[in-house]
Amino acid sequence: MVSRSFWLIAWLPLAVLIATEIYVAQFEGWGQWAAGPMFLLPLGMSAILVFAGLFQCLDARRAGQSYVSPAAATLLAGAPVLWFLVRALLR
Repeated sequence: MVSRSFWLIAWLPLAVLIATEIYVAQFEGWGQWAAGPMFLLPLGMSAILVFAGLFQCLDARRAGQSYVSPAAATLLAGAPVLWFLVRALLR
């Protein structure tokens, strides 16, 4: 079973990414480019939580429990990384 605290923080990288997208969208041209490093925060948060989620999936599997819940929380936490990956592939 995924700890409640992991579920409480798993949505934070996605929320920070959405807030950053909204903030950066108000700039034009070079301003958006200059605000690019702001996206490192949601990416870093997402990467850290994905690793934590993978360990929770492994722990659930070793304990013989279902790892659907940890996998769903990990996917939610990894959404910003997946978003950047898809965006990079489509350009």
